[in-house]
Amino acid sequence: MLDQIVSVFRQADEPAERQELAIAQYQSLKKQIPLLYLILLANAWTVAYSYLGVGSRLLTLYVPGAFTVLCAVRFVKWTRQAGKVPTYAEARRMLAGTTLLAGLLSAIFVFWGLALYSYGTAHMQGQIAFFIGITVIGCIFCLMHLPRAALLVSAVVNIPFVLFFAGSGSRSFAAIAVNVALVSIVMMVILSINYAAFASLIRSRRNILVKQAEMEALDAHNLWLANHDTLTKLPNRHSFLLDIENRFRELEHSSDHLFIGVLDLDGFHVVNDAFGHRGGDQVLSEVAQRLLASAEHSFSVFRLAGDEFGLIGTTPWGSSNEMLERSEAICAAIEAPYRVNDVTARITATIGLASSATVSGGAQQIHEAAEYALINAKKSQKRGHTNLFSFVHQDTIRRHSLVEQELQTADLEDELSLVFQPIVAVATGTPIGFEALARWNNRQLGCVSPAEFIQIAERAGLANRLTCVLLSKALAAAVAWPPQLRLSFNLSMQDICSPDNVLRLVSILNNSPLDPKRIDFEITETAVVGDFDQLVTAVTTLKALGAGISLDDFGTGYSTLSQVNRLPLDKIKIDRSFVTNISTVSTGYKIVKSVIALCRDMKISCIIEGVETQDELNTLRQLDCSLVQGYFYSKPLLAGEINDYIERAGAKALFNAVPTSPAIPLDTPQCRSPGARKTSRIAAN
Repeated sequence: MLDQIVSVFRQADEPAERQELAIAQYQSLKKQIPLLYLILLANAWTVAYSYLGVGSRLLTLYVPGAFTVLCAVRFVKWTRQAGKVPTYAEARRMLAGTTLLAGLLSAIFVFWGLALYSYGTAHMQGQIAFFIGITVIGCIFCLMHLPRAALLVSAVVNIPFVLFFAGSGSRSFAAIAVNVALVSIVMMVILSINYAAFASLIRSRRNILVKQAEMEALDAHNLWLANHDTLTKLPNRHSFLLDIENRFRELEHSSDHLFIGVLDLDGFHVVNDAFGHRGGDQVLSEVAQRLLASAEHSFSVFRLAGDEFGLIGTTPWGSSNEMLERSEAICAAIEAPYRVNDVTARITATIGLASSATVSGGAQQIHEAAEYALINAKKSQKRGHTNLFSFVHQDTIRRHSLVEQELQTADLEDELSLVFQPIVAVATGTPIGFEALARWNNRQLGCVSPAEFIQIAERAGLANRLTCVLLSKALAAAVAWPPQLRLSFNLSMQDICSPDNVLRLVSILNNSPLDPKRIDFEITETAVVGDFDQLVTAVTTLKALGAGISLDDFGTGYSTLSQVNRLPLDKIKIDRSFVTNISTVSTGYKIVKSVIALCRDMKISCIIEGVETQDELNTLRQLDCSLVQGYFYSKPLLAGEINDYIERAGAKALFNAVPTSPAIPLDTPQCRSPGARKTSRIAAN
C-alpha cells in the first residue's frame, strides 16, 4: 500500500509533464489552502476557548495567537495568487514551501494539543483527541493534490498521536488513536487514487493540447506549402493570383497603380540539361535570392512555375518609367554569371510588365497583359529585357481576337490555300522538292499573314484543324509533280504532341495516292523542348510510313545535341538568321560550317534557309553546302506555276552544266535554304 502511495509521487517523469502537473497542483491548491487555514484556526480557537482559565496563558492565548498571525499571513499570500498563472519555477517553489510548512504546522499543532491534554477534564481531554483527529483528516482533504504534504501531515500527526494515547492508560483514547490512524491510512490510499486520476487528467489535457498544437503546426505547414514553393521558399502561383486580386481591390479607390510582371528565364533548360536537376535547382535558388535582393522596395516576388516568376508592385501615377528601370535592374541582376559545379553558367531574364494605368479591366486582365508582353518580347527578340505593355499591344490583342473568331467560324477548306517554295540543289540549280507554305484569304479580314494566323491558331488550339486541311491540299498538289520531287510540310507542336492528332495525319497519308516516301515532315526546334518522349513516338510513327523528318530552324531554339541524336532525323535546316551577311559575319559563318560538318558526320542532309544574294550563295558553295532555299532562286509559287519553274530550272541547269560538278544524290549530306521571308509556314515557331 505504501508502494502504491509512493508510486504516485513518481508519476509524470517527463520534464514537460512535470511542469504541467506542478502548475496544475498550484492552481488547485490556490482554492484549497485558504480553507485549510480556516479549519486550523477554527479548531485551534475552539480548543483554546475550552481551556481558558484552566491551562496556562501561554498555551491558551499566546500560542493560538501566534498560530493565527502565521495562518493569516499564509491565507493572504495564497488569496492574492487567485488570478495569477505561475511559471513552473514559481509553482515548484510554492509547493515545496507549502509541504515544509505543512509538516511544521502539523508538529506544532499536535504537540500544542497534547500539551493542553493534562490540564483538562475527561471531557476536555476527549475534545483534544477529537481536535487532533478531525484536523488531520481535514488537512489531508485540503492537501489532496499535494500528496507529499498530505503524507507528511499524516505521519507527523498520527505517530505522536497514536503513541501518546496508546500510553495514556485509557482504552477508549487508545482506540480513538488507532481508529484515527487507520482512517488516515485509508484516506491516504483514497488520496493516492484520486491524485493518480488528477495526474492522468493533466497528462491527458496536456496530450490534447500537444496534439492540438501539432495539428495547428501541421495546418500552418500545409498552409505554407499550399502558398509557397518548396525549392525557392518564394510564394507560389496561388499566392500570386490571390495577391494581385487583393492589391487591385486595395487600389480601386487610390491614385496608385498596380504593376504586374511575369519573368521567364532564357536558356535555363540548357543549364538544366547540362548540369542536371540538382544544378538547375541550384540556379533557381540563386535566381530567387537575386530577385529578392534586386526587387526589394519595388516588387513582391513569386515563383509561378518552372523557370517563370511573378512580380507585383504599386507606384503612384506617372511612375511607369521608374518601374521599367527597376525591372531592367532585375534583368541585369539575373544576367550575372552563376557557378555550378565549378563551371560558369549564364542565363538571362525576360520580363513582361503591365500596369492598371494602361490596361482596362481587373487584376486578371493586367496579368494577361503582362503575359502577352512577355510572349511579345520573346518573339520580337527582346530577350533579356523588360517589355512594358502599351496601347499598341492592346490593338494587337484586339486584332488577334478578331482573327481567332474568324478561324473558329471560317470555311477553311475554301479559304486556305498553298504556295510552294523550291528547295534547290546548289550544284545543278534544279529543285529537288518544294516546301508547302500556307495562305489564308478570309471573307472578312482579307489576306491574313501566316506569321499572324498560325501563331493565333496555335494558342487557340486550332493548329491541327489547319494542318489537316492544308496537308490534304498539299498531297493533292504534289501528286502532279515529277516523281523525283519531294514535298516538305511543316507540323505544329500540337500535331506531334497529341497521339490523336498524329493518328489524323496518318489517316490523311493513307488516303492519299502520294507515296509517303516523297514527304518530309518539318518540326521546329521549339517542339523538341516540349514532351520529348511523345515527340519521339510521333516521329517514329511517321517514319514507319516512309516519310522523312527534318528539324527546322536549327539554332534558334534550345534543343541539345543529345536530343537531336535521339530523333530519327533525315535533314536539318539552318535558320535564315545565320545566313544573313554570312560572308562578312564570322559568327554565322562558323556556325553554318559547324552544322554542315555535324550533318555530314551524322549522315543526314543539311538545308540552308533564306539565301537571297549571290554573295551568300558563293560563301555557302565554299562551305560545301548542297541544298538551299530562298528568294535568290524563287519566291513561293502557286501550284500552277511549278511545272513552268521546273522546265526553266532544268533548261538553265543544262545551259550552266559543269562536267566537274555532278549532281549530289539525295541520300548524301546536303544543305538547303528556305525563303528569306519564311513567314508563311504551316506551323509557327
